[in-house]
Amino acid sequence: MTMQIRFVGPLGKVTGSCAWMRDEVRRWNFLVDCGMQQGEPTAEQWNAGNEWPFDPKELGFVILTHAHVDHCGLIPELYKRGFKGRVYCTQETKELAKLLLCDAANLPGTPFEPDDLDRIQFHTPNGETKFGHYHPVADDLFIRFFRSGHILGAVSATVVWGDPKSEQTSIVFSGDIGPGTEDREAPPFTRHLMHPNPADFAVVESTYGDRVRSPNDMDPAKRRDRLAAAMDRAMEQGGTLAIPAFSTGRTQDVLFDIHFVVASDPARYTGMSFILDSPLAKSINDLTVEALGKVEPQGNNGKVRPLWLGKQVFRDLGLDKDDPDHFDHAHQLCNQALSTAPEAHAPTDPPGNAISAQWRPLFKSAKKDGSEIVTVQAGPRVVVMSSGMCDGGPAVRWLPALLTSADNEIALTGYCAPGSIGNSLQELAPIPNSERRKLRDKLCWKQPGPSLPRREIKASISTLSGYSAHADQAELVDWVVHDFPRGSGKRQTMATKVFIQHGDDRARKALSKAILSKADEHGLSIETDRPEDSSGWIPLGPQR
Repeated sequence: MTMQIRFVGPLGKVTGSCAWMRDEVRRWNFLVDCGMQQGEPTAEQWNAGNEWPFDPKELGFVILTHAHVDHCGLIPELYKRGFKGRVYCTQETKELAKLLLCDAANLPGTPFEPDDLDRIQFHTPNGETKFGHYHPVADDLFIRFFRSGHILGAVSATVVWGDPKSEQTSIVFSGDIGPGTEDREAPPFTRHLMHPNPADFAVVESTYGDRVRSPNDMDPAKRRDRLAAAMDRAMEQGGTLAIPAFSTGRTQDVLFDIHFVVASDPARYTGMSFILDSPLAKSINDLTVEALGKVEPQGNNGKVRPLWLGKQVFRDLGLDKDDPDHFDHAHQLCNQALSTAPEAHAPTDPPGNAISAQWRPLFKSAKKDGSEIVTVQAGPRVVVMSSGMCDGGPAVRWLPALLTSADNEIALTGYCAPGSIGNSLQELAPIPNSERRKLRDKLCWKQPGPSLPRREIKASISTLSGYSAHADQAELVDWVVHDFPRGSGKRQTMATKVFIQHGDDRARKALSKAILSKADEHGLSIETDRPEDSSGWIPLGPQR
């Protein structure tokens, strides 16, 4: 008998990540991720846990790639059903998952309650995040973490088994892969992904396996230009620019970019006020600032590098990434971007360029009494709020008031699922007010709140593109077929056999075709597999 893998989810779906691995001789039995399905036709059955093919009481541990609920949301249910093992993850994923699971526990339909979270045994090997290290989890069984560039704490995870003194076999799970690469970073401040060492097998996500973004979408300067244009319109109209954003990742990126835009030309935005209304995001902001200050020695080269703070911050602000004082200043500016505390005393002679020198904290927290939520206002403002799809949270309070004024603009920050309020607003974007008056239906929030006839919506609706935390097809292919070592010009594959999951079937098929084409272009041999529910157990014997 050898190590086996069974893909429990998501197959032909985007949410509900879960892979089951076992070796019956060695009595290894564990999961990689155990997430909730969200918006899938099978969500109710899967999230109830009644159709799991495994018995949680028999699992030894779980490896968690990152804190999004579609990857960790059913871990509390595992413990309720008898699981007693550890959840291995980075320190940052541990802290972030606690926040996100606690928030989810208070939402209708969630299969667990806040008290259930106390059972979870999150564990970071060695007590702190270490990339590339071999962490033993059982005799002759190891895990390794490599930053995936998706959100704070997110990693690709490699499982290695066998006697270290003889032959070992390995499989690497991509987790969710972020956009951009080293020196071509797309996010505002997140450090680039790491390519794990080649393995015998690889499992790659395919969320955007059938999409290739335009250079315009990938360019951080263009993204900030689009944001600045929306802010300029608010200045001209004297209205509110409302930016609904996900509390994790998206809000932090938007806040950083707003500070960057204002610091680029402070006089241009004189008189504009800035409000953050997202209690969860405020907690995540604090966690993010702490993580961005962390560094670690790299291998045997004697260099110390940030764990999570990207090189693009230093480039954009004219700072030297190798100067400790410049690192401290970059970290301070990130703190200011993510803080709602009163403005601190600015340094008299800060390092870096003019943007660095003109950077100031901008945001204040929304008032708890909701008095700022008015349709008539004194001057232009930007309000960043949750939730990203406008279905819950502060957006339910703000949007019914803001949508009825033509002075306001609702700028969505990415994909909104069909059936969401955000999706309904995106459908309205190209329709002029004169035509909206002919509509007869209403926006109806599921969460308690007012409904709003769509004919009364006068605000402009736009989408600020460029904030996705997912790699597109070209970047997913590059994760599988890439230079190793980096910059060598020598192409190799992440593995000789690649399983494609975490995407709809169209995306999986398109990604498979693109991977095979790229490998063939470089004369490399590779096999792709798109597992189905009926695939069952797949043996993982040595490949290389």
